[in-house]
Amino acid sequence: MERIYGYFSLLSLLFSLYFGSLAAFSFFDENMDKLYLNIGYCALFLSIMIFTLDVKKHKKTDRTNQ
Repeated sequence: MERIYGYFSLLSLLFSLYFGSLAAFSFFDENMDKLYLNIGYCALFLSIMIFTLDVKKHKKTDRTNQ
C-alpha cells in the first residue's frame, strides 16, 4: 500500500509541474485568467502530494508501533 501512495504522490507532483509550466506560459502570454486557473490546479496537486506523503508516513509509523 505504501508503494501506491508513493506512486500517487509522484504522479501528483508531475501534474503540478505540468500546470505550473502552463501557468508560466500563460504569464508570458499575459492571459491572467488561465494563469490563475493553472496556479490553482498546481496548488491543488501539490497539496495532494503532501497529503499522500503524510499518509504514507503515518501508515509506516502505525505499522511499526503494532
